[in-house]
Amino acid sequence: MSSEKPRIPNYLVPKIKDSVILVGWISGLILIASLCWFFTQPARSGILVRAINKVLEQSSDSRRLGESLNTPSSGMGSWYTLTENSRRRDSGSELIPDGTRAYVFIFIGEGSFFPCAAVVSPEGKVEEFIPLNDQGKRMIKRVPPGVLKIYSSRIEGLKS
Repeated sequence: MSSEKPRIPNYLVPKIKDSVILVGWISGLILIASLCWFFTQPARSGILVRAINKVLEQSSDSRRLGESLNTPSSGMGSWYTLTENSRRRDSGSELIPDGTRAYVFIFIGEGSFFPCAAVVSPEGKVEEFIPLNDQGKRMIKRVPPGVLKIYSSRIEGLKS
């Protein structure tokens, strides 16, 4: 028996090097993309809040999204506090109770997607759905009540 170590044949060395370089490049790109995604989360959340508040303002709604409620397992959406815009509040409008939250997510209805916000009471019950674009306003009227109940129960079951 020989105590020599097995050698890699010379014709395989360039192929192995090329494979290692390719895997390194792909790993580096994935690492850079994930770091960018992680570190831009506050900026992306701020842009989302401004866009949704602009939609609420254009629809003459006195409610506004507040700060983000960071929850690790919140499904496919984001939790936010819901506040009253004191500048635009009508004299007859009701005040929003403390602890009212909004869950912003993508609603899937009749094969189309649209952004939607669910208003959740302090007791954890979904009070209403607010579609956040014109397509959503048309679609939410045609969605069967059973589908809305399913979405409500899923949102109410989330930990926030």
